[in-house]
Amino acid sequence: MSQAQDFDQYDFLSADSSGELEIDPLAGSGTHPVSGNVPGQRTPEQPAGTPMPPASGPFATVSIRCVVNGEPVEVPEMWVADSLLFVLRDRLGRTAAKDGCGEGECGACVVLLDGEPVLACLTPALVAEGSAVTTAEAYAEGDEVSAALAAHCGAGCGYCLPGIGLTTRSLLARQPEPSEAAIRESLSGHLCRCLPPGHFIDAVHEAVRRRE
Repeated sequence: MSQAQDFDQYDFLSADSSGELEIDPLAGSGTHPVSGNVPGQRTPEQPAGTPMPPASGPFATVSIRCVVNGEPVEVPEMWVADSLLFVLRDRLGRTAAKDGCGEGECGACVVLLDGEPVLACLTPALVAEGSAVTTAEAYAEGDEVSAALAAHCGAGCGYCLPGIGLTTRSLLARQPEPSEAAIRESLSGHLCRCLPPGHFIDAVHEAVRRRE
């Protein structure tokens, strides 16, 4: 790819490449007990005068248990349609996952679900039940990926770096020495308006050298 093409749309994929980052927003497993009751009915533990229980269906509340950055957590009374991004940021305070476009286009919200990158803004929090979720806070003390991104991409605003860092770690876990084509494909789901893709590609190569 020429330098001019490299800046065009800040696209990690070359003009003749058809590969895209495969992110399944519905990855995960587990059961999700629904605590909603039939509208107008109270449980025996709820005497008259207490607020009505939530309705079933789309207005139900649920409770999920998962592991976030190695720590078991429980999220009680979560709306059944809450996104994983909302739960991480607003319920658990893990704000490294960024709220960018809200449509799965920018990649700023990427986290790892059982080691695989997912778009947290599109992923229902329900699918995290019984799973391991990793956010950039897990690497607060730094690692070779953090150091490489700081060295090559520190001139940007940094908003995209948490998601790109997690995608890079997932890539290196699968391919310890990825080709440039593999790097471009893996990062194609991320948008950076500050720096051209070459900075991030160099950072991944640097992370590989640091690991060696």
